[in-house]
Amino acid sequence: MLLPGFMGQRISAQRQEGLPLPSPIPYNVLWQGFLSPPETVAETPSIDQGFAPAFLTGGGSTGVGFTMKFVNINEVLPANTRMFNLDELYTDERWLVLGDLLPDGLVIVDPSGQVRYMNSAAESINEVYRVMVIGHFLEDFIQQSRIDCSVLLDAFAESSRINKVVQDADGHAYLISTRGYRCWSGETSAFMIVQRNLDALSKITRRSYGEPATPAFAPQLPEAGATDTDPIISGEATAAVVNRGLRAIAMNIRLLILGESGVGKTELARLLHRRSGSISRPFVHVNCGSIPDTLFESEMFGYERGAFTGASSRGKKGLIEAADGGILFLDEVGEIPLHCQAKILQILEEGIIQRVGATVSRRLRLQIIAATNRDLRALVEEGRFRRDLYYRLSVVTLVLPPLRVRRELIPLLVDRFLTGVNQRRKTPLTIDAGCRRRLQEYAYPGNVRELQNIIEYLGVVGNRVVTESDLPLEQMTMMPSGEISGSDSMHALTAPKDTSFPVDFNLREAVKRYESSLIDAAIQKTGSKRKAADLLGVDIATVVRKSK
Repeated sequence: MLLPGFMGQRISAQRQEGLPLPSPIPYNVLWQGFLSPPETVAETPSIDQGFAPAFLTGGGSTGVGFTMKFVNINEVLPANTRMFNLDELYTDERWLVLGDLLPDGLVIVDPSGQVRYMNSAAESINEVYRVMVIGHFLEDFIQQSRIDCSVLLDAFAESSRINKVVQDADGHAYLISTRGYRCWSGETSAFMIVQRNLDALSKITRRSYGEPATPAFAPQLPEAGATDTDPIISGEATAAVVNRGLRAIAMNIRLLILGESGVGKTELARLLHRRSGSISRPFVHVNCGSIPDTLFESEMFGYERGAFTGASSRGKKGLIEAADGGILFLDEVGEIPLHCQAKILQILEEGIIQRVGATVSRRLRLQIIAATNRDLRALVEEGRFRRDLYYRLSVVTLVLPPLRVRRELIPLLVDRFLTGVNQRRKTPLTIDAGCRRRLQEYAYPGNVRELQNIIEYLGVVGNRVVTESDLPLEQMTMMPSGEISGSDSMHALTAPKDTSFPVDFNLREAVKRYESSLIDAAIQKTGSKRKAADLLGVDIATVVRKSK
């Protein structure tokens, strides 16, 4: 009776061919014992120690009374059969194709510390081309990788198994696992590194356990009679704007949202993101006016390691690239520096992006929503905004009217902001009828944002019930009810209804604030300081000086 194994197969073949069996083979350990009962069997030498069963002698078919001999593989087998020769594997085209099909990154290092293999998933995860790594030492791979792989040095030196979660420069999590392949002699012949993208795995898990499969950017329009708690869609006109935006997102068509400062352009963009069925996809809000011109390109497009002095050694993903697969919201798009508008145009036309210092481009898939309170057409005529960029951004234009035109929203917004204030107060706050009437009549040059500020102000100064006298009247008398419209706007100014004055009232300061409020309202109305100066009948220098 023979056992499977190298020596067993050789003796079996000789017996079948009628050849004489070999002479006793040298062995280090002889194990003699009955195969049953088990409790009488002595401890069997481990294959890891270099021993393997060769053959059994004597006994019958039951196996009782047999002697099993173990031979030392290192003494019997030639040296070239004790270890797998992986060199052929690294150049085998079949293995290279199969390795690139793996979703996880795989890197193989030989005993000398040189990287011998890397699949395409590892290239993507580490953002390192395999031709730059294969043949180089593990330390070089660690330095070039965009993720923190410093744990690999100790793991390789000890040929140990590790399972450690690390992050890249953008905060994405990866699981690094290592395994050492040992030959019969116990020496490590290959060190394998497996890298798994945990963020991608988490998305797959969420989709599998709850989220139904939906087409990319598929809209989820409300059913008939359904209501939305966000006051921004109240009213037929505003609801029509939202539905138009949802249809545009469903067709992957770019949107441009126009409106004065504070009308809710950002809220509308977020609402479209929630209602379009893409809530699980990224929504990246970029305020183009808050990024300095000198940093705009590196922040928006990202950069490769060593692209410039002071750059991160691991590089950085840009804000545009962070929105890949989701929605990129370009707020204050009119503030984009002119020298960067050409690269934005390349993204709109070809869907590709190139980091600062990179030699290759990346293809992205994203939906772009732009918003501004500026008159982009006027900027185009002035040469401060590219004409081709304007036409590519404004495929579908959504206009949000100011709050003074949508007065039906004021009661809804007051209740919404009041609820938020009461959640932070020990005692709930209520607003009496007189105060609500004054809030309804006010023109709100700062639109929704100003209304929110007023309610938060009342939450601080009010006790339990706030009245009209609790309102910030100095601020609210700066802009009377009614919209500025042409040359007749000056005749629309009325005296404040409340003639009471605080003890520390200063007429000069009140006039100054009132004048500044009118100038700001004129700028918001016309879209530029030059046109505001024409509307107010003053020179441009006066508007610039008093609008600061």
